[in-house]
Amino acid sequence: MRVLLVNPNREHMPWPTIPVGLCTVASAAEAGGHEVRVLDLSFAKDLAAEVDQALSWGPEVVGITIRNLDNCNFEMPEFFLTEVRDQIVKTLRRRAPEAVVVVGGSAVNVSPGDVFSYLEADYALVGEGEEAFVAFLSALSRGQDVGRVPGVLSAETKSPERLPVLDTGRLLPGEPRAGRAVVKDLERAVRSRAFRWVDIPRYREAGTPYPIQTKRGCALKCVYCVYNNIEGHAYRLRDPADVVDEIEEAAAHGVTSFDFVDSTFNLPLSHARALCDELEKRKLGVDLSTMGLNPAGVTPELVASMKRAGFSSVMCTPESASETTLRTLGKGFSKKIVERAARALRQAELPTYWFFMLGAPEETIETVRETLAFCEEHIPAEHMVLFSTGIRVYAGTPLERLCKETGWFDADDPLFFPSWYFSPELDIDELYDTLAQASDRHPNWMTNAETVLSLRAATFMKRAFRFVGWEGPFWLHLPKVFRVSGLLGARSKGLRQIAERLRAVPDVAHHQ
Repeated sequence: MRVLLVNPNREHMPWPTIPVGLCTVASAAEAGGHEVRVLDLSFAKDLAAEVDQALSWGPEVVGITIRNLDNCNFEMPEFFLTEVRDQIVKTLRRRAPEAVVVVGGSAVNVSPGDVFSYLEADYALVGEGEEAFVAFLSALSRGQDVGRVPGVLSAETKSPERLPVLDTGRLLPGEPRAGRAVVKDLERAVRSRAFRWVDIPRYREAGTPYPIQTKRGCALKCVYCVYNNIEGHAYRLRDPADVVDEIEEAAAHGVTSFDFVDSTFNLPLSHARALCDELEKRKLGVDLSTMGLNPAGVTPELVASMKRAGFSSVMCTPESASETTLRTLGKGFSKKIVERAARALRQAELPTYWFFMLGAPEETIETVRETLAFCEEHIPAEHMVLFSTGIRVYAGTPLERLCKETGWFDADDPLFFPSWYFSPELDIDELYDTLAQASDRHPNWMTNAETVLSLRAATFMKRAFRFVGWEGPFWLHLPKVFRVSGLLGARSKGLRQIAERLRAVPDVAHHQ
């Protein structure tokens, strides 16, 4: 069959994301004997026009990956699916009415029935797509019942019953009757070979590293997180040698920078150490980073091993440095563990982007100040700190249960559109006044509102950084910009304006 796979994700902070899942499905479908093309709209200026042009090829099946429902930004929320529906799906229906439209991706896993219905697709593929999509294409081409393929959801196969999600025990509406698609053996799974499907040099120009997965699944129980529903609780590990083989293959095609995109790179710790040992042994001379460093697995030994392997920066996600908030978020580690991680990363001089959430259950201005005090004491000025306010609530999470049990949301609220929890014990004005005062003293601290840049602005800043010789990830140089704006008083003024705007929005902590 002729298959067109579409990436509509145009979010560019901190960098545009290479659609690794879509590329993996593309490679699998091609290996299954189908004619495949990828339409990457990450840099598109006119979505409808580019879709219209791609359809001249005459695809029989069009698959659209949906990475995120929204930008997960309490301060400046943006819902992504309206653009996908109006600019992409409607163009498909008008230009190629006979083509079968299938949606998949992590957002479909988060809210299967709602995404399927909102985008007016013919089918949704719920779960992991590289095997199930090939089986779907085979059944479709033979006129067989596609509803028997794991993960396939349609108007005919959609079940009103609540069925289990992977191995989590959680129940969600809108599940396919055959259950979610799961790739059990990652050793035999196809690689993405994203360098074949998308314009890697253009991504590299925008500062994007090449994404690599070393495992799937997450055994942690953070109350807000959807990874358990997407990938399951049980870790499915790839052999470190196979992971490094994939890196070596991409490097042979000109890729020089790689990012490990596991939910948590360093858990299990033994797997991370084995991978670092393999990387050190191969000496590939590539630049490495990871977005998933969990404090529970950060030890001086691991950090030293990561530096020997070629890591030049990391992102670390403690979310809080208050014992109270760590407990209510279900992080599974204590403040002492966060302090240990900070010491190890600081002593190793490994540039780190830290992430903290403000507004969790039982959060007060005192617990916020505990986190800020930790940052002042333990995080050096060379590191970057992001404070996100409000907690995005997703279906199928423990936080959803808490919110509905306490009446924060109605029992039948699907939480499809941007939906937020913000501790009722925390005053918005007091929080943002505290952050405003801190921003003037700490140019390496920022909030979510300051991450919102247009494509043009982000591109200009990245090019300017390179022009003056500032190397490394984009976020590493933001403190230099914030230092100037802080001296002008622009940052603190902006934060207070955010508080004023949020206070004026009815029911601000719920839907935006």
